[in-house]
Amino acid sequence: MQLIGLFKIQAFVCTDVAKYLQSCNLLSVIFNFRVRKHLFIKFFQYFHQINIIIFDVNYNQKISVNIQCRDVDQFQRTKVLTVPEKVNLDDFQFHMVEDQQSELKKDLDLNERLRMEGNQAKYNYFLKQNLFESKQQSSLFVYQRQASKYKPYIINNDCLSPIRKINKTPYKVLDAPKLKDDFYCQLVDWSISNQIGVALDNSVYSWNVQTGETTQLLEIEAPSYISALKWCNRNELMAVGDDNGAVRIYDVNKGTILKTYENHHKRVGCLDWNGLCITSGSGDKTILIQDIRTENDCEIALHSHRQEVCGLQWNQNESYLASGGNDNNVIIHNIRMPNQPLYIFKDHTAAIKALAWSPKQNNILCSGGGTTDKSLKFWNVSNGLLQNSVDTGSQICNVKWSFNTDEIVTSHGYSLNQIVVWRMPKVERIAVLHGHSLRVVYLSLSPDGENIVTGSGDETLRLWKLFPQKHQNSISSRNSLLNQINLDIR
Repeated sequence: MQLIGLFKIQAFVCTDVAKYLQSCNLLSVIFNFRVRKHLFIKFFQYFHQINIIIFDVNYNQKISVNIQCRDVDQFQRTKVLTVPEKVNLDDFQFHMVEDQQSELKKDLDLNERLRMEGNQAKYNYFLKQNLFESKQQSSLFVYQRQASKYKPYIINNDCLSPIRKINKTPYKVLDAPKLKDDFYCQLVDWSISNQIGVALDNSVYSWNVQTGETTQLLEIEAPSYISALKWCNRNELMAVGDDNGAVRIYDVNKGTILKTYENHHKRVGCLDWNGLCITSGSGDKTILIQDIRTENDCEIALHSHRQEVCGLQWNQNESYLASGGNDNNVIIHNIRMPNQPLYIFKDHTAAIKALAWSPKQNNILCSGGGTTDKSLKFWNVSNGLLQNSVDTGSQICNVKWSFNTDEIVTSHGYSLNQIVVWRMPKVERIAVLHGHSLRVVYLSLSPDGENIVTGSGDETLRLWKLFPQKHQNSISSRNSLLNQINLDIR
């Protein structure tokens, strides 16, 4: 048995494997793997285009793939050059099995001829008789899984019966060409005036949810690109960060850039507002807080992270700032004591972008970990204790806490690419939504708290109705509070 290649698949993404195998000039591939039923049709559509045959789809733990290749040397050369970014080395092995029946090759040629002639009945019968029963004796590559250091891939998507019906399809799908598939960017946000802002390469657009009108707000000079944006929740202002470290404050009503800050040295990947103070996190490991009403370049600089800052979130009363970094740390800052972190939580094992504060308890924070972590963790910043931790089975890109119900919603990347609604406080999964073909790296909540918009590297924005309407008295109270805010930029 000749070892011809090694693979490591952190998440078994069949569409990427299919595209990779297509580049290897393969004649046929036979999969035997554990798969969720609702993804079978999607996988089959990809595989059918490159002559891949799927058989024995089951729910056991075994993952095996038999491959017949026209040219072993070409397969090895192609494998080295075209391994997808989601596929790394070390976790899977290819072996060459000695040919024990010379006539099988003739049968396989007949197999290909029948397929090309379109004789489906004979083709299916031939597969059953010659491939399914004799696959162990053929001259094939055997794809055998090794033990992995990563947590097992969680297939179980069983949900509790929801207390209400949740529509599992988006009610609106928008094209978003050039929307980046970048975990470290923040490119979609929903404003309090019902405008969805989205950054596409070096331009920022807004889409009016009520009228459906699209407007280009600003454009920066290429080859620079927009890496983060955030609406201000008090007026028609938008903060825009780019890959060079600049932060621009854009006034939508006036159509002008009010201020430009150039204090970061690397990409600005996350932004959040505290009143009229803009907070930015960057690849230069720093967090800067700047009051746009003053002429100062920087009010406060925080240097607690050891790697890129991935996520920022102020709590409801704007007293605590939570930040997540590529150093796997969640750091809590008290605005009254900015020189020293209040807490540094080190329980995650991957980068933290997803952060959300409870709308009902200002001291409760939810954080979500990346590809090798996959967990939701709940922290009490009053005492610094971890209250709960739940393994979601997939990279967590975003988390939002509903202010209409006691629920949260998460969006996921490798490998499930799904949206999940969780019932609190037990963190019980009540709905799983599918639609995006790539990881769901962007998510924002509508101002009424009923809808979300999600964005993905598949270059689409999808709008979902998830939560019920908030109690009318609460809505009136919130609108009254917003009407009282009358802050002018000095």
